[in-house]
Amino acid sequence: MNRGARPDQRGSAGAVLTVGIALATAGVFVVAMVLIHWFAIARQAEQAAELAALAAVGAASAGEEPCPAAGRAASRNEVAVAECVVRGEGRHVVVEVSIRVDLTPALPGVASSITRRATAATF
Repeated sequence: MNRGARPDQRGSAGAVLTVGIALATAGVFVVAMVLIHWFAIARQAEQAAELAALAAVGAASAGEEPCPAAGRAASRNEVAVAECVVRGEGRHVVVEVSIRVDLTPALPGVASSITRRATAATF
């Protein structure tokens, strides 16, 4: 028994340490959840860009306008086309589509959006 400690203060250091460890662990979990969510958003943007590029090439090879087709495919995936570049014409076309997606939750000092690009072509 500690002679200088009062009976009502016994174990208070252990309680403070336990609370500190619990808060640090919770903070690590919150940061991990945000990062995992951002990686999922980035992967969804990559897939949407690939689908939009494929839709654009399919439209171009069918004689339609490729960029509106890319926009329709992107909107079905709940994203928007940031840029659509078409090279070539007719059955020999290359389409590059850029998708910009907002990162949520937004954190100060970190980029608030990401851009993913995909290219599709016919030959």
